Amino acid sequence: MSEERDADGRAPSKVTELLRPQLLVVVVGILGVGVFFGTMLTALTSFMEDRGAPEQAGLLYGVMGVGSAILALGVAWLPPRFSLRSRWLVFSGILLLGSLLLLFVDTPAAMAWALGIMGIGIGPTLVTQYSFGAARSPLGRSATVMTMLGSAVIVGQSLGAAVTGGIAESWGTSAALLLPMIAAAIAVGAGVVNWFLSRTHPRTR
Repeated sequence: MSEERDADGRAPSKVTELLRPQLLVVVVGILGVGVFFGTMLTALTSFMEDRGAPEQAGLLYGVMGVGSAILALGVAWLPPRFSLRSRWLVFSGILLLGSLLLLFVDTPAAMAWALGIMGIGIGPTLVTQYSFGAARSPLGRSATVMTMLGSAVIVGQSLGAAVTGGIAESWGTSAALLLPMIAAAIAVGAGVVNWFLSRTHPRTR
C-alpha cells in the first residue's frame, strides 16, 4: 500500500507530532486569548449594564478592536531582530497590564482607556501565536494545526463568556472583571514557557 501524502506529494508527519510541547504551548496560549475575548466582552456588558447603558458595551469594545486590528497589521513591519518569542511576551504583557487597570476603572472613559491599552497587546499576540503555529506545524499537518488554533479561540471565547456571565449574575461586575486578568495571565504564562522551549526548538521546519 502506498504511503498517504499531502498536496505537495510529501508524506505527512505522524499524528503524535501534534502533541509536542512546542506546539501544545501555542494552543494553550491562543486558548487564553480566546478566553480573554469571551470574558472581556461579557464583563464589559455587565459593567455598562450597572451604569444603565448596556447597549454601549459594543461601542467600547470596538475601541479595543480597532487598536487590535491596526497593531495586528503592523506586525508585518516589525524588525526581524524583534523575535517571535519576544513579541509574544511583550505584547501579551501589554495585554495583562491593560487588564490590571480593570481593578481601578469606575467610568466608561476609564474603561475606554484600559481597552485601548489591551487592544495594543491582543492583536499582535494573536498574530504571533498563529505564526508559531505555522512554523511548528508538522510536515503535512498545517491545516490540522490551524484548525486546532482556530478551535481553541472559539472554545475559549465561548467558555469565557459562559463562566463570566454566571459569575456576573452571582457575584457582580467586580468579580467578573477579574476573569480577563486571569485569561491574560494564561497568555503570558504560555509565552514564558514558549520562551524557554524556543531556545532549544526554535522551529520545526
